[in-house]
Amino acid sequence: MLTLAFLLATFALILQGIFIPKIAILAFAPFLAITTLKSPLIQALVLSAFAGAFMDLLSDDPMGVHALNYVTVTALLYRIRKHFSHDEALHITLFSGIVSVLSTLIQLFLLFLFDRRVPFVGKWIFADLIGMPVIDALYAFVWFAAPLTLAAKIRRTWTLFWLKRKNPFPISRS
Repeated sequence: MLTLAFLLATFALILQGIFIPKIAILAFAPFLAITTLKSPLIQALVLSAFAGAFMDLLSDDPMGVHALNYVTVTALLYRIRKHFSHDEALHITLFSGIVSVLSTLIQLFLLFLFDRRVPFVGKWIFADLIGMPVIDALYAFVWFAAPLTLAAKIRRTWTLFWLKRKNPFPISRS
């Protein structure tokens, strides 16, 4: 499930750059949410660092900023993961919004420390701290939570079908 989530995030990042470059979504926010909810701490931190390093390779920000941001977000949110379930679509959506808010705040701090190109104006509060997490949560629901939940239900139904079948081998040898 984590591999599929990473591939979905990568595909969304590529599509975002092609079709809607003006809208900035955090493509890996749902991946970070699913990783934090589903994995043990060390694995979640390693996968977050990997996703951040991948983002660093594709961005023009200083190297390591995204990796440090994603690892910090995962480490901070790991404690509250017990209140959310990785199986529920609404929980993944809400947790992705929380990841987006925290990631935006940490990213702003890190870019202020390591990259002075980012201007600090008051308009970003509404756009980045309210609007972007809502868009990220909707993106997480449409692009991640609904397909992953549907895939899990299909897999569960398929398994039950084969377990309940009276004749598991339809072609008998005589």
